[in-house]
Amino acid sequence: MVEHVSASAPHKPEAHHGPGIDLHNKSNKDCTYYFYDNYWNGNGTAGANFDHPLKSAHLKPHASTFVDLPKTFKGRVQRGTLIPATWAEFQLDASNDHAAHGDISLEQGCDGACTIASTDGSKRVGGFEKDIITHAPEKAVQHRKDGVKCLASTMGNWIAGPNEAAAEWEMKQVGQRKAYIKGGTGTDDVASKNQRMEVVFF
Repeated sequence: MVEHVSASAPHKPEAHHGPGIDLHNKSNKDCTYYFYDNYWNGNGTAGANFDHPLKSAHLKPHASTFVDLPKTFKGRVQRGTLIPATWAEFQLDASNDHAAHGDISLEQGCDGACTIASTDGSKRVGGFEKDIITHAPEKAVQHRKDGVKCLASTMGNWIAGPNEAAAEWEMKQVGQRKAYIKGGTGTDDVASKNQRMEVVFF
């Protein structure tokens, strides 16, 4: 059973001090976000979890909530349960500095803009806010099972192989420094010493 959180209005993130995510829905639609803990974690590698979310949070448009998570969490949050999807990847208690670290990944597709930011005052932020789907070239587009128009996976998966048109478009519109598009290097690491991150979906 998936633990569920819901919110219909903005909250005050400073009221929460434990590890977790300040989650914001800046879109004009109701949305449920799912948190997936990796199946395993290695040195720069991980076993992505596609079918057993740990928690979910339902947010009304422009609402926000705090989602508390175990500090052992290493995984992602995404809109819904389907792919292609934009991933906000993070861990809350890194072994080297015990801080939270995160990034945005488009390697398994893109269903909209997303940012991840520190909440410890360091003002670090990754990801992007603009719409890169509406005017994307048709070769880069994949319509998900629920009918949502997305950008296809740049790395490939069981649905299809790597989509080079999506990778080229995302490199032009976003760039590897702001989000993982292809490969595991060149993207800024966002760290937060207080083991709490802010994730905003647009």
